Amino acid sequence: MTTLTDLKNSIDNIFSISSTRKILQLNSNTRERAFEAYVFSLCALAVRKAGGKATLKGINTGLNPTVVVFRGSPGQMWSDAQDFCFLTCELNNKKFEVHVDVTYEGQTGANHEIDVSICAEQHANQVRKNRRAPKTNKPLIAAMECKFYDSTPGVSLVRTFIGMLRDCPSNQFNGFIANKSTGGIEKFLSKGWAKSFTDLSPLDKAAEDRFINNLEQALRQWSHTP
Repeated sequence: MTTLTDLKNSIDNIFSISSTRKILQLNSNTRERAFEAYVFSLCALAVRKAGGKATLKGINTGLNPTVVVFRGSPGQMWSDAQDFCFLTCELNNKKFEVHVDVTYEGQTGANHEIDVSICAEQHANQVRKNRRAPKTNKPLIAAMECKFYDSTPGVSLVRTFIGMLRDCPSNQFNGFIANKSTGGIEKFLSKGWAKSFTDLSPLDKAAEDRFINNLEQALRQWSHTP
């Protein structure tokens, strides 16, 4: 079973946090929140594998913050209550950001909490300037539901995630990401609403590579569209 230490060590290694005398701060020091941050860190690897740049940024302090702060619960992209981190990225002259635990506004006006999201930088800058929730139309590039299960998972969270996707346009990449699965979950995901990554763990390199490769391909395709 993947431990909290395993997840934190993976995040640390990908961003070279402790080796550069920085601090990893999870506001909720649980495996579920660490799993979200772990998926976030794999997004950085996908961007870099595609030939792009992905750099940690604090909303208050800027690039390469000394304390890498992850939210303990869903919040606003524009919140500067703490130096919340995100990734600022560039690929084929397109700029975008990766966020953890951000609330988006869907096409119906309903709010949706997205565990890990990829959003166009220009829209994210407007969100921070106007202090309003980001939209789930064209600026939203990817939406990922990330769940760490201690026991056998049910299908309710998948239903909720698919319901959220129905309120969004067709993103470049939608993923349901977990450390374990059941036949019911896979049946829901087989309809094509989202890609299934339900064996992800820092202890399973093959599973990591599958996720990274799929996201890399989606980002490459998106970055070459007009």
